[in-house]
Amino acid sequence: MLNRATVYPWPKRRSEWSERVGRQLESGKLSIYDRSGVVAEFEDAWSAAQGTPYSLVTNSGTAALHSAFYGIGLGPGDEVLCPAYTFFATAAPVFQLGALPVLVDCLPDGSFDTEAASALVTRRTKAIVITHMWGLPCDMDAVVAFAEKYGLDLIEDCSHAHGATYRGRPVGTFGAAAAWSMQTQKLIAAGEGGVMTTRSREVYDRAQLLGHFNKRAMKEMDPEGPLYAYSVTGLGLKYRAHPLGIAFAVGQVAELASWVKGKQDFAEEIARLFSRIEGITPLTLSTSERISAHYALLLEVDPDRVQGGRDWLVKACNAEGLEDIDVPKATSPLHTLHLFQNPISPVTTYDGSCIRAGFPVADRLAARTFKISVPCAPAGFEQEDAQYLAAVKAVAEKVGDYASGSAGRLRAATGGLSGEAG
Repeated sequence: MLNRATVYPWPKRRSEWSERVGRQLESGKLSIYDRSGVVAEFEDAWSAAQGTPYSLVTNSGTAALHSAFYGIGLGPGDEVLCPAYTFFATAAPVFQLGALPVLVDCLPDGSFDTEAASALVTRRTKAIVITHMWGLPCDMDAVVAFAEKYGLDLIEDCSHAHGATYRGRPVGTFGAAAAWSMQTQKLIAAGEGGVMTTRSREVYDRAQLLGHFNKRAMKEMDPEGPLYAYSVTGLGLKYRAHPLGIAFAVGQVAELASWVKGKQDFAEEIARLFSRIEGITPLTLSTSERISAHYALLLEVDPDRVQGGRDWLVKACNAEGLEDIDVPKATSPLHTLHLFQNPISPVTTYDGSCIRAGFPVADRLAARTFKISVPCAPAGFEQEDAQYLAAVKAVAEKVGDYASGSAGRLRAATGGLSGEAG
């Protein structure tokens, strides 16, 4: 057993990032009301990294998604095709606008299934939102072609996919707008925070109006635009980010590309370790066209080949001290959640349902997969990453030996799993 619980340490804490937070604190600017200071610095860096003209920092990825949905003009009566296999915040902000998310099944790697979506398009369908799950880009040729065929706005939820690319192009640059979370576990971490990007001045102005009223909106919105008169008050929401979190995150942007590159070898190695166990298959490794940001590596367990299935394997690894392996919980398929079974909105009453088809692939993933963090090889933290990988290797080998019957039983603290698997 490991001497202590093993969880990949994130975010890293460079001294210059902490010093930047300290300087922000000492400046006394604990609220930034316009596009200035560290907020402007982050947005400029993010726009440069993405190659998009407009970035808007928010206080969460959920707020960034809400801003994107409002930015494209969604409202009551509209429908949005949403992945059933995602974190619920991908779709939930749609309810705030009175639009209805219509759930779509996924492909075996968790990405958006455009063929399944095509059967769900109606005269009310206005947009599509996709999630690059676990950091692996969707097939954006297929997604863009689908959106163009039906005349739909495309929103990308990139909250798992900071720095991921499709055919060399950054995710988040294919549609009308995109959103990222900067919550603590994300690759760019502000503690809490988010960012929306767009190429459209109209989407950018509407997004500011939603959550950045007064000084910012008055300075940034087009004064000749039809909504400028509302800039002083906004629409009753405030989505400004806390400057201390943005100060911590801003220095990370320059390192993002190297982190994504560093993750590739680690992901391959972790996949190799678990693939040695018959019945385990990695699902979200990068391909030649789809470079994953590896927010996590997703692996599938065949219950017919691993006795006790996914749940046994996860509990066994946890009992041996590897707590970084777990079952996606908040990422339960959305059709299993009450909100999507019985949709409600603060601004309208629905006459339709979110659930109009089956979700066999999403259900299979929910029943058979586990995830594990992937190190990103940041300079100066090589020892931490090596220790984490060594711990993963030790547990994977021990559990693999047990699963294949070539070693003694795991210790009794696995909760009686040795009996279940025997």
